[in-house]
Amino acid sequence: MPSRHSVTRIFPARDPAVIDALANVLCRAFDKDAHINWIIRQDSKRSAAFRKFFQLLLTDLLGPRGELYATSDRQSAAVWFPPQTQSLSLISQARVGIRFAEITGWQNLPIRAYGLNQMETRHPKIPHYFLQTIGVDPDVQGHGHGSALLEVVLKRCDAEGMAAYLETSNEANIPFYEQHGFQVIATAQLPRGPMLWQMQRD
Repeated sequence: MPSRHSVTRIFPARDPAVIDALANVLCRAFDKDAHINWIIRQDSKRSAAFRKFFQLLLTDLLGPRGELYATSDRQSAAVWFPPQTQSLSLISQARVGIRFAEITGWQNLPIRAYGLNQMETRHPKIPHYFLQTIGVDPDVQGHGHGSALLEVVLKRCDAEGMAAYLETSNEANIPFYEQHGFQVIATAQLPRGPMLWQMQRD
């Protein structure tokens, strides 16, 4: 059944007010997420690092490569990367690296970077759309926001005959993604971190 929520693509993501609002939504949505908490430092700077992480994701990491979508009420957002996405420039990598170290904590950076790089090598080898992040404000979860954010890109996948791929550390989310055609293709253990379920939609 089609979602009743309208979805818009935010491009480019340069409006500070929009970025701030969506970062706040994602902070709330992922507060207890095992994967994100593995990335984020777990000390007195955790709260600030959480916000910095999603602001980084919605700006420098998204860049011209990714696609940011949000429901019209701005209570949910998703970041997708289309097939054949180009890598960040060396300058951008250096800028992102410094900010990422502040988010993870310098002492945690090597193991976090290693784990994330390992996961990237496990992506499907076929061209695919990668759902990097999808988050819904806890106050409105279960009301179709997530489905709306998925549908807008999955329709493109169908039209283009393209696969889609995602990773989740929350086993309870698997049935939701299965309803949209995803299947578990593998699992992976992050170093000193949680299990991730890798899911693909052909």
